[in-house]
Amino acid sequence: MNTYMIMNEEKLYSLEQLEALAGGDKVFIDKMVEMFIQMTPESVDRMITALANDDLEDLGAAAHKIKPSIDMMGIVSLKQKIRDLEQWGKNRSNVNLISGLLDEVINTLNDVVHQLRNR
Repeated sequence: MNTYMIMNEEKLYSLEQLEALAGGDKVFIDKMVEMFIQMTPESVDRMITALANDDLEDLGAAAHKIKPSIDMMGIVSLKQKIRDLEQWGKNRSNVNLISGLLDEVINTLNDVVHQLRNR
């Protein structure tokens, strides 16, 4: 958890889109949230490994894979950042910025997972 969140406890996600899709089915919402909690660390690990191996195409593919989940969980702060990682990895562009952006994305995802576990 980053220092900013500890001080503010700002909610980093919104389940409004998921709730609308679920039509009030709380079991479905809980299942989707649990899937996000379980799958996010795998995606984070894949992106870290891809960057360490200079496999930016795979980093872009991992960003592409998690993008719909980020949108569904209403993580607005990552909406553009995950798309940037996807495109930069795919196109091997802005390579000097990828590591810093990936750190931001990972920190936010970890904070969101923490918040979702405690919702």
